[in-house]
Amino acid sequence: MMKQKNLVALLLAGGEGKRFWPITTGKSVFRFFGRTLLEHTLESLRIAGIAHAIIVTNPGDANVVRSLEIPGMELEIAIQEHANGMADAVLSAKDTVGHRPCLILNAGDVVDDVLYEGLLKEMDNRDGLVVGKRVTSHFSGGYLTVKNDRLINIIEKPEAGREPSDLVNVVFHYFPDPADFFKTLASTQSKNDDVYEKALASHAATHTVRVIAYTGPWQPVKYPWQVLGAMDMFLDKIESHKGSNVVIKEHVVIEGPVYIEDGVKIFENSKILGPCYIGKNTIIGNNNIIRGSHIGTACVTGFNTDITRSYIGNDCWFHSNYIGDSVLEDNISMGSGARLANLRLDDGEISSAIAGVKVATGKNKLGAMIGRGVRIGVNASIMPGIKIGKDSFIGAGVVLTRDLPEDSFCTLKPGLTITKNIKAAPASPSQGGPASREAFKKKL
Repeated sequence: MMKQKNLVALLLAGGEGKRFWPITTGKSVFRFFGRTLLEHTLESLRIAGIAHAIIVTNPGDANVVRSLEIPGMELEIAIQEHANGMADAVLSAKDTVGHRPCLILNAGDVVDDVLYEGLLKEMDNRDGLVVGKRVTSHFSGGYLTVKNDRLINIIEKPEAGREPSDLVNVVFHYFPDPADFFKTLASTQSKNDDVYEKALASHAATHTVRVIAYTGPWQPVKYPWQVLGAMDMFLDKIESHKGSNVVIKEHVVIEGPVYIEDGVKIFENSKILGPCYIGKNTIIGNNNIIRGSHIGTACVTGFNTDITRSYIGNDCWFHSNYIGDSVLEDNISMGSGARLANLRLDDGEISSAIAGVKVATGKNKLGAMIGRGVRIGVNASIMPGIKIGKDSFIGAGVVLTRDLPEDSFCTLKPGLTITKNIKAAPASPSQGGPASREAFKKKL
């Protein structure tokens, strides 16, 4: 299938991920089905026939990235010391890439495997390639200007209503010899965060860069709520599986594809509606309903819990809770009766504040996004779209209506008044008291 035997994939997995808050795990090493997002991308590249990848990562994720092994692939690491944007990430690996044909892609984008296969069929020794996808609503990213399938320009984050086309940039960029592009990239300057895009447009003015239309699913993972879209894409591919040492008690209903890892226990009267993934050694308690969700390893879902279209990380504990359209990292516990609401009273779109700016999520159903180590007390209610920073505690009965910074302790002070009691409860009939309680019993 491949026309470039020495093709190298350059995966951009660096950056600080500030937009991913309150999730503390880096986007590229965030786990789905027990594997990092980076591993899923590398596996797709391997299946397509690409045997060599260079991963640009940040110092914080470097040890995790170095530990990755993909049989049949040669992996190299480049460190982006500081989060200075996409151009800097690419240039940090330019000496390693050299003159080899290069496919640059974002490690945090989830696409269908058909895109990898289609790109490889289109590659040659003359033309560069850029992938574009048509959109029907405003997208906060780069827009392509195209003439006769050739890239003319790329505009980063135009205002709504001023888009040059309906074709947006998907970072799958192929260069048969990237040396000229690297030179342009190194000399390009901008006051905005669009150095890479400006350099690509300049390169396209002197080199033929064709635009390939991609019509399949695409989920960039930049914001925490986009974890749910990526989860759905992975869940769409799963098939039913039952690992070893799985215990399923009586009156359990399992419908649709459900992937059950080793050591899982599912107790009586629970219902699981696929597609779902249940990680190793997780316990699904009595009277649960689990729908379209990812549940990590060593979780306990407790009695009478409803988990719907949500991502649950590892080591999370629940008891009589509702968790709808939510993203929970690791080591999170919810007291009995606590709820993560996912729908506004007017059914409207839910927005989220990022660095003080309101960002549309594109979702009418969105619950909470919670960092690791959070504890939520009994009967607490978390309103739709709320983000909770890591290691925060939320007291009993709190109704949380705004984002909570990490390391916070949020409690409710109802202002109880306590005075001396001067009344006595009536004695029971057996103690010579009135018979009124016997009348009450007859009405039950």
